[in-house]
Amino acid sequence: MKKAIITVLTASVLAGSALVAANTVTSVPVQAASTTTVKMASRQGTIRIIAAAGAQVYADTNFTQPIKGKVLPKDSVWRSYYAFGFDNAPAGTGYDLGGKQYVKAADIQTVTTNWAVKGIFTVNVQNHPTWATVLYNKDLKPIRSLPAQSKWTAYAMYQVYGQGGRYVDQYYDLGNQQYVKYVSFPTQDLKSGQYNGAFKSTTN
Repeated sequence: MKKAIITVLTASVLAGSALVAANTVTSVPVQAASTTTVKMASRQGTIRIIAAAGAQVYADTNFTQPIKGKVLPKDSVWRSYYAFGFDNAPAGTGYDLGGKQYVKAADIQTVTTNWAVKGIFTVNVQNHPTWATVLYNKDLKPIRSLPAQSKWTAYAMYQVYGQGGRYVDQYYDLGNQQYVKYVSFPTQDLKSGQYNGAFKSTTN
């Protein structure tokens, strides 16, 4: 699976819907560490439709009110705002796509999750404390190196998933659509990750 944080499949927006094709925009340039406090934002992300017949969109979290004419096609990718119902019976188990529109968890696969953070990322490649690490653009193309032990302000964390919903990579957003890889997971075991640095939150 080709890894992507920002550039994912573009899905057509259904007429009259509030569904949003996956996309994220940042506007703050990468900068050295600061300690300004910001309010934490809700976790968001992207999902891919995997059900062969597509995913019916519902107007309620119990999935009793299907929205006529709103079936998202297989392999299309959409922005999601939160998962619900996993620990909250009798609600359904699914994802909120915004505008009181919901899909069943069984019909989708998580592509990315992201949430706002405020803190400091320190470059410190595991077992190689003198190594630099790579700064990527939104298409995961290398831009330049970040020196060992340098510190950078981070604004969001992204988790990228592969086949079967397996963790693949985690990245920090350093602003202006620039990203540094925090960790890669060769297996689903979170202890197996290869870390490129450390993050310390500066929020209260």
